Amino acid sequence: MSRARGAAVTCAVLSLLAGCARNPAPQQPAPAAAVQARGDSAATGGRQQGPRPYRRVVTGSAITSTGLVTVHRVDDKLLFEIPRPVFGRDMVLLRRLAAGRGSSASAYVRFEREGNRVLLRQLDYDVTADSAAAIARGVQRLRFGPIIASMDVAAWGPDSAAVVDATKLFTTNIREMAAVESPNAERSFVRYAFATPTSIEVDAVQTGNAPRPSGPFAPAPQPGDDRRPETVSADVHWSFRVLPENPMMPRLWDARVGYLSIATFDYSRPEHRAEQRRYIRRFRLEKQNPSAAVSDPVEKIVFWIDPATPEWLQPWVKRGIEDWIPAYEGAGFSNAIEGRVAPTEEEDSLFSIYSANTSVVYWRPSEVQNATGGQVVDPRTGQILKAEVNMYHNVMNLLRNWYFTQVGPLDPQAQSLPLPDSLMGELVRYVVAHEVGHAIGFPHNMKASSMYPTDSIRSESFLRRMGGHVATLMDYSRFNYVAQPEDNIPPELLVPGIGPYDRFAVMWGHTPIPGARTPDDERPTLDRWARMQDTIPWFRFSTVDAPNDPGNITEAVGDADAVRASELGLRNLRRVVDMLLDVAEQPGRDYALLNELYSNAITQWGRYNGHVAAIVAGAETQERYGTGRRFDPVPRERQREAMRFLAANAFRVPDWFVNDEILFRIEAEGHVDRIRQAQAGVLGTLLNEFRIRRLAEYEALLPPGRAYTVGDMMEDLRAGVWGELSERRVDIDVYRRNLQRAHIEALRNLLTPPEQPRNAALFGPQRPRYPSDTRAAARGELVTLRQQANAALSRAANNMTRLHLRDVVMEIDRILDARQ
Repeated sequence: MSRARGAAVTCAVLSLLAGCARNPAPQQPAPAAAVQARGDSAATGGRQQGPRPYRRVVTGSAITSTGLVTVHRVDDKLLFEIPRPVFGRDMVLLRRLAAGRGSSASAYVRFEREGNRVLLRQLDYDVTADSAAAIARGVQRLRFGPIIASMDVAAWGPDSAAVVDATKLFTTNIREMAAVESPNAERSFVRYAFATPTSIEVDAVQTGNAPRPSGPFAPAPQPGDDRRPETVSADVHWSFRVLPENPMMPRLWDARVGYLSIATFDYSRPEHRAEQRRYIRRFRLEKQNPSAAVSDPVEKIVFWIDPATPEWLQPWVKRGIEDWIPAYEGAGFSNAIEGRVAPTEEEDSLFSIYSANTSVVYWRPSEVQNATGGQVVDPRTGQILKAEVNMYHNVMNLLRNWYFTQVGPLDPQAQSLPLPDSLMGELVRYVVAHEVGHAIGFPHNMKASSMYPTDSIRSESFLRRMGGHVATLMDYSRFNYVAQPEDNIPPELLVPGIGPYDRFAVMWGHTPIPGARTPDDERPTLDRWARMQDTIPWFRFSTVDAPNDPGNITEAVGDADAVRASELGLRNLRRVVDMLLDVAEQPGRDYALLNELYSNAITQWGRYNGHVAAIVAGAETQERYGTGRRFDPVPRERQREAMRFLAANAFRVPDWFVNDEILFRIEAEGHVDRIRQAQAGVLGTLLNEFRIRRLAEYEALLPPGRAYTVGDMMEDLRAGVWGELSERRVDIDVYRRNLQRAHIEALRNLLTPPEQPRNAALFGPQRPRYPSDTRAAARGELVTLRQQANAALSRAANNMTRLHLRDVVMEIDRILDARQ
């Protein structure tokens, strides 16, 4: 739970909550109760003389909870009494951090019996086969997983139930069970445990060393760093949930419709190869009334709202969860999803938001400006067993910055800060709904923001009819910066909501298909539904293997025409900058807010330029299954238009950004470099090895005159960055000098790229090892620039321009000479 339970709870208290028994007769299991335990004196993995009589192990002082297994507390010991039917049952094991510092994890496991020992074995679901097929024997050998723990049978209970001391599973250094490094058994103890009909729930304090950073961003260990690890304690909750005894029929994944999935190689398929089968991740919904067009489900999706959520935000979190109700109605399910505030520990001591039985929206007191969503699934079918959303408290700061920077001029509520609670509640609701989308099985669909005509999303009637300015809540299409003040768009239509793509995707994934007995039986119907995308563009999903679709980008609104959308966005951004002093200057407060908002405005300018730069070497895409072309290069003139936009808006600094009344309030220096970094980002987008290779490839494939070529881009870029060189009087200001240096640096990197970091492969495709047109184009461009800079020296309007041009010539000479 979000608050720690006391370690000492008397039996009398337990009996009031859920029933408590001492020394239950083996034939009469006691009612469920929380089991409290401390210490870890039981032996796990060591040998003993053999099982003892049941009543000498489960003594008269035992406090017992019954369910999937029977859980006993006997003094300092935590005992599991595992009945025969539980052995061999596959389970999901969750480890979730409830308090302190540590790590969370999940795995699939089962209890196995080996003589007088009980093994906890980890399972692998990467491969599978029909149990009736001969190859299933070989597949079973491949799935022979590691033994996490071995526990001696302390006693045999009724019907050969095995009683084991499980204390050390949770208090000692078993890697798969430990939330901290090297747990110390003397300072670790089980706090409570109980059983439910489908799970075992255990909560313990582990004390050990702080977990070492891991992953691609983790720093490498430094030689000679012999500092002692930091000691930490963590309150950890483990949940063993048995997988459904009657598995749900899975639904096959389809690249045309966005669903998260599970994958396995099924070796019993009839194809002459090992076929990977992918199933979508979804909740199990079954109609109470199967004959009704729309029916309540037998079991609805319930998201429990963390009771640590600020009280004033709890109703908004609930609305964000339940925004998905209409989408499920399209699949035939009414009231399919609900948000409920979870009980506090005082209200229900046996309820845990960390259990594998509960889907939860957690509220994290954290400075992280983010939110996440995910799920734990049955690996056999993709059925979601537990969905999880993490809302980090400081996401509200991120929301304020986005809303003010993108649509501040369109909503009077955003023209003074702080934002009203009612507006912030709506923004939190939007993020919750997005993250719940991930938790119920949906990935991002960044293509959705390019499915509506750009000018249409300035129309109130269109926005009301479509449910917002983007076809799905699962895009990173934040707030409608394309709309203008004169459009009079109501504030509620500036925020995304559930869109037609969301309803389509839920329908595709959840609508029952009568008569289908296997996933393959469903294929014809699912294919027919997916092909609705051919005539309804806003039903389309991102093409997974398309790295250059200019409509499949993040943080964009109306990018069906990114040039037009960015022009309109810049109009609003200028209004934002004009508002900054009135909004962010507050007597008695420092200028941190002004600095933050101005920096966000610069970032937003870079985003608009990046959306347009993505058009160059782009290809429009639609995922298809055997019905035609999937990729169509962007027409030449549209790419030229994008380069003209960049020359006017990215490579020329807007004068409204150069506001000394703002700048001399927030910094003594740094503005010029801030602009340089934003412009260098656009140059890096254009002068990219893979973009240049695509231009060359499309030139080879398209009819003569149809392609926008490498030479076209280099020429247009040179004109946009170095236009002063052709003027009679060459006067280059500091912003343009920095831009031109950045251009030369980008060309140099094309000839000899910077050293790749050790983990570079984690971040996408790597630069090819063999030469391409890129090297020739970069070298040729440097030669041309050297000639033009030399010729312009005699026309320099001032000494700084002259020095800059000389430096340019010398730097190009140095780059080219080093590569002779």
